[in-house]
Amino acid sequence: MKNFIHGHKKWLLPLTVVAAAYGIATMIRNAGPEIEVLTPEPQAVVVRVVTAKPEQVRLTIESQGEVNAEHMIDLVSELPGKIKTVSDAFVTGGYFNAGDVLLEIDATDYELAKVRAAASVAEAVEELEIERSEAELAAKGLFPLREAMVASAEARAQSARAELAQAEADLQRTRIRVPFAGRVLFTQVDLGQYVSTGELLGRIFSTGIAEIRLPLTDQQLRFLDLPFGTGSNEQLVNTAVRVHAEVGGRAVEWKGSLHRMEGAVDPDNRVWYAVARVDDPYGLQDPTRETPLVVGLYVEVVIDGRVVDGVFRLPRAALLNKDEVLVVDSGNRLRKRRVEVLRTDFEQVFVSSGLETGDRICVSPIEAFVDGLLVTVVQDSAADDQLAVN
Repeated sequence: MKNFIHGHKKWLLPLTVVAAAYGIATMIRNAGPEIEVLTPEPQAVVVRVVTAKPEQVRLTIESQGEVNAEHMIDLVSELPGKIKTVSDAFVTGGYFNAGDVLLEIDATDYELAKVRAAASVAEAVEELEIERSEAELAAKGLFPLREAMVASAEARAQSARAELAQAEADLQRTRIRVPFAGRVLFTQVDLGQYVSTGELLGRIFSTGIAEIRLPLTDQQLRFLDLPFGTGSNEQLVNTAVRVHAEVGGRAVEWKGSLHRMEGAVDPDNRVWYAVARVDDPYGLQDPTRETPLVVGLYVEVVIDGRVVDGVFRLPRAALLNKDEVLVVDSGNRLRKRRVEVLRTDFEQVFVSSGLETGDRICVSPIEAFVDGLLVTVVQDSAADDQLAVN
């Protein structure tokens, strides 16, 4: 035995050390307290919810456009001549009333033309009377027949009267009047300047009504009751609009209504156009209006649409994947539900079906949704208040 140990002591010694260490470790492990393995309880996720309530909702449509005047025309000279007088209102931005004379062309030549035309009328009438007298004598056999001469004299008299009427009309045209109240957009001539027939004198626009041309997509038309360019536009008068813009750093609102639908689809962008109107945009009849709705201003317009019953209005954060929401069931577990979305905007979503009164809709972001996820519910009073205000 000694010989065996002596001959194999090189590997028996390490083996003995390992066995002794294992035995000591086993004794220590068995002598210690027994460790209890616990499975942690799942923690409920805290989510904010709003309560679904059906309501009657007036849908609104938003569009944009540029403010234009109902009438905007170019003033042109109908006669050649020198500008004799210029109204104080004929300046860029100047106000004028209907019938005001903005410019007057020197009328001397046209007054003389009227005098000459009046003299020609007198001569032609006198000649006509002579011819008629001689025709009466000819009928009695004292002179040859004079019917042809009478007809010629009548023609000359009519021509003379026409020239007189033209001279009077030209004389009136030397005073350039406007048919509506408005403002001057820009002027092109000044006092003493000679102008030719058809020359541009300036551009003016009316101030009684402002018009805004609004593009509407086919999707937006679903929420409006519009005649699409057929039939009468009278029903549009009751369609209210609210015009918004920022002027001088302040948000301003004007109220108006739709006036008409244009009768064709724009071939470039495939949209329809409606025209909204705002009365007295410059506040000339309403001194309480502080900010005018000026021509050329780019504005946002909100149009009142159809009234729909039984619609659930939710915060925009409640919508998932375009047509799904998360509903908290009676056991406080999240369930995904498909709904029918009527329309959405930046703040809200309108659901027409798929929900029931009293459903609790999750409005908190869920990073990893699992069907049946246990949650702790917190009523989002701020979102409820916001929905109530809207």
